Amino acid sequence: MRDIEYRTTVEDEHWRNEELQWARILAEGNAAKGMVLLYLQKACTAFHEFEPAFRAGALDPGRLDFFRRRLTNRLGHLLTTMKNNRLDTLPGASKVDEILRAIELTKSLGDLAAMTERLHAAGHVLLDALERA
Repeated sequence: MRDIEYRTTVEDEHWRNEELQWARILAEGNAAKGMVLLYLQKACTAFHEFEPAFRAGALDPGRLDFFRRRLTNRLGHLLTTMKNNRLDTLPGASKVDEILRAIELTKSLGDLAAMTERLHAAGHVLLDALERA
């Protein structure tokens, strides 16, 4: 592994370690792994923006189908990229697929918001596997 010269501005140890992990994966120069990381982060961002907006009451409950489509599309891009690059057997991938299937069956925005931490946990498993791959 090459030395990483990247310096984060993040103070929180959890987030700093995660950001440094992203930097190590990107520093490898493997396009497939880099794109998986990108799509994972886009999916996590979508969930981490959706969840507090829901909790704040800023979302129209009648827009469930819209949000369900947006979130499944994000996970779909991630899973397709993994499959296309033979990374779909990495630990965490099956959990992401389970979350995608659960989103398709959700009955409320609250159910969608509740999946944020599940995705975050699966993302950590997937990132660890991606770094080892």
